[in-house]
Amino acid sequence: MTHSRRPPLWLLLVGAMTALGPVSIDMYLPGFPAIEQEFASRGVEGTMAAFLLGLVVGQLIYGPLSDSLGRKPPLAFGLVLYVIGSLGCAFSTDMVMLTAMRVLQALGGCAGMVIGRAIVRDRCEPHEAARAFSTLMMIVALGPVLAPAVGGVIVEHLGWRATFMVQAALAVVLIFTLRYALEETREAATAPPLHLINTLRDYAGLLRDGQFLGYSLMMGFAMGAMFTYVTGAPNALTHLYQLSPQQFGALIGLNGLSFMAASRLNMIGLRSRAPAELLSRYIWVPPLFGGALLILSLLLQLPLWGVVSLQLMMFISIGRINPNIAALALAPHGRNAGAASALLGATQSLVTMLAGLAVAVFSDDTITTLAAIMTSCTVLAWLSYLWVRRLARAGQ
Repeated sequence: MTHSRRPPLWLLLVGAMTALGPVSIDMYLPGFPAIEQEFASRGVEGTMAAFLLGLVVGQLIYGPLSDSLGRKPPLAFGLVLYVIGSLGCAFSTDMVMLTAMRVLQALGGCAGMVIGRAIVRDRCEPHEAARAFSTLMMIVALGPVLAPAVGGVIVEHLGWRATFMVQAALAVVLIFTLRYALEETREAATAPPLHLINTLRDYAGLLRDGQFLGYSLMMGFAMGAMFTYVTGAPNALTHLYQLSPQQFGALIGLNGLSFMAASRLNMIGLRSRAPAELLSRYIWVPPLFGGALLILSLLLQLPLWGVVSLQLMMFISIGRINPNIAALALAPHGRNAGAASALLGATQSLVTMLAGLAVAVFSDDTITTLAAIMTSCTVLAWLSYLWVRRLARAGQ
C-alpha cells in the first residue's frame, strides 16, 4: 500500500464490502417502531442480536475457506447469500421470520468483513496495516453516516421493508464489481488444504495465544459499547426526546462522522508513532466518557445534546484504538490470516451480541441503563489491554 492520499481501488472495494455489515445494522434502525407495530410484537432488538449470531458463525466458516480456496470465491458466495437473506427480510410475515432471515443475511454479509481484513493482512505489513485499517474504517464509516439517514427517509415514505430491498441491490452491484476489480491475494502455493482437523487446530492455536485472545476481547468489548448504544437508542431516544424516524436516522448518522474523524486522527498519529503506542495512549479514554455519561444521567435529566456529545466522544476514542488493535492482533499470523481474521471478528461479534442481549433484557428505555452497559464494556476493554500488556512483558 502506498502513502498516497487517494486510497487504492482494492481498498475502496474491500471497504464497500465490509460496510455491508454496518449498513445492515443501521439502515433499518429508524423502522424499529414500525416493525413492532406491524407485527404487534415487542423485541425487535432480538433481530439485531440474531444478525450478530450469524456474524459469529459465518466468520468462523469464511476464514478457513478463504485461506484454502482464495479470497474471491467465498466473497462471491457470501454476497449471493446476503442478497437472498435481504430479500427474505423484505418479505417477512412476522418477527420470527424476520429474525431467521437476519441470520441468513448475516451469514452472507460477514464474508466481506472477515475476508476484507485478511486481504489487508495479505498486502500490508503491521504499520501499513494500521494505516489501511484506519482508511478502511473511514470508508466503512460512510455506512453509519448515510444508512440511518437514508433509512429514515425510506421508512417514512416507502416503509421499513424497502430498506432491505435497497440492501439487496447494493450487494448485487458489489457482486459484479468484485469479479472485475479485485485481484486474488492468497497465493495458491502457500494455501493450506481445506480440512476440518487443520481448521480446528488453527483455531485452537489462536485461542492458546494469550495476546491474540486479549486483543480479540479488547476489540469485542469496545465494539460492544458502541453496539449497546446503537441497539438501545432507537427506543430510548425516540421515546425520551420525541424524535421522528428521519430525525433519529440523521442523529445516528453522526456516528459515522465520528468514525471518519477518528480514522483521520489515527492516520495522522501513525506518521510518528507505532500502533502499540497509540493504543496505550487512548485505551483509557472510552471508560472516561462512558462513566461521565452514566454519572450525569443518574444526577440529572440530560438534554439530547448532552447525551449525543458524550456518546460521540466515546465513539471517537473507540475509533482511535480499533484499527491499531486489528493490526497488532493479525500481524503475527500471516500463514493463517483468514482464520485469525475470522476468530478476531467472531469474538468481536459474540461479545457484541451479548451486549445487545443485555440491552434487550435490561433496557428500560432510559439513558442510565444504556450508559451502565456501555461503561461496563469499555472498562472490560481496558482490562483486556492490561492483560495483553502483562503477557507481552512476560514474553508470552
